[in-house]
Amino acid sequence: MANTAKKDELAAVTQIKEPDSVVAKVQVFIPPLEEDNPNNVKVDQHEHVTINGVTTLIKRGEYVEVPVPVYIQLKNKFPGI
Repeated sequence: MANTAKKDELAAVTQIKEPDSVVAKVQVFIPPLEEDNPNNVKVDQHEHVTINGVTTLIKRGEYVEVPVPVYIQLKNKFPGI
């Protein structure tokens, strides 16, 4: 017989996941917010961008690489970047 496997053995087959397609990224710089307030309240130095339910946090005051759709949304809000 060609098939000599026992009936009580289990076989598992796993597929190798292909890496996600490479997404083009753009480097952006958003200036930090000023913290000139008398009560010493900290200002959140992150910009939040939500696209299709996925939120991306961009830290202000640093150069950050973001995907192109996030860049387009940032360009709408900050035309000078």
